[in-house]
Amino acid sequence: MSITNPTLPTSLGPPPRAKARQHSRLVRVMRWALPMGMVAVLGLIAGLIGQHSLSRRGAAHEPANQIVMTNPHFFGRDSQGRAFMLSARQAARDPQDFQKVLLQYPHITQDVDGANPQTLTADSGVYREDTRILIMRGNVHADNSKDSAFATQEAIINTRTGSVTGPQAIQGQTNVGNVKSGSFDVYDKGDRVIYKGGVHARLNQH
Repeated sequence: MSITNPTLPTSLGPPPRAKARQHSRLVRVMRWALPMGMVAVLGLIAGLIGQHSLSRRGAAHEPANQIVMTNPHFFGRDSQGRAFMLSARQAARDPQDFQKVLLQYPHITQDVDGANPQTLTADSGVYREDTRILIMRGNVHADNSKDSAFATQEAIINTRTGSVTGPQAIQGQTNVGNVKSGSFDVYDKGDRVIYKGGVHARLNQH
């Protein structure tokens, strides 16, 4: 009778002590890697939130697109039915207030169809569509076609009533002489002018 020894396995794997050492090293690596990974993830999230906040803040400071018109002409009538025409080299709506129109080199003619229309020009202006008030600033000049003109730095025109108010100093020239004052009011298309504050007049001799 012959007895054959059973075949022994070719590899028994690392001994228990080696397995224990490998497990210990893996635990040490995981203890270091997991916190570092969490820190990296938190940093990435914080960076994305900050970038989003900066983007929203920058967008909030960016002006809205303006509606710009070149050589616009506005037509209307005052409370007495007299026609007026307002034009400018350029007009743009205020992006923060659509009732406000910003004008470059505005030109307004009051009582267009009348015998003596009055015109005013300036370097800039602001027209409000809700109140129909036009404020003209910078080298304001007016002429009412009756040998009467004035120059000032600011004029407020109420297109509802046709009145003109000047809160700043004025130099006026009329058919009876020259006038200077601190402010003025114009009514009835220039037929009636009220000068206020430090009035100086030089009348012509007839």
